[in-house]
Amino acid sequence: MSRDGRGNPGRIVLKNQPRLRLVDVVRRRRTTLKALVNELGLTTYAGLEIWCARMGMVPPSEADFNLLFPPAARVNSPREGVIVLEAPPILSEATGRELPAQPPEGPLEPSEPSQKKRRPRKDDQPSGE
Repeated sequence: MSRDGRGNPGRIVLKNQPRLRLVDVVRRRRTTLKALVNELGLTTYAGLEIWCARMGMVPPSEADFNLLFPPAARVNSPREGVIVLEAPPILSEATGRELPAQPPEGPLEPSEPSQKKRRPRKDDQPSGE
């Protein structure tokens, strides 16, 4: 806190403290950025930026992230949407040729609900009066 010279406190001047960097946190935890990202379940640089902003840290550069996780090797996060992968072709063991795709097993249409017999209630029974 500084004073204006007349004994009255002046404006409170806070010194600029450097923000915490994710690299420093990784070093202090004695882990790697790759292990931390895998532990948190992050798959994109945008997700890492959001997490760092919530924690009040400066994220690493996108170039550093791309060195660890090349864009071709990334898998989308299940939180971002459902990923449907095409099944690999089925090969015959005897000939090595591709077999035609088999139709899915089970009924295609939902089955109708079973008709259960309703048990008569005590109130529904005719009284002996």
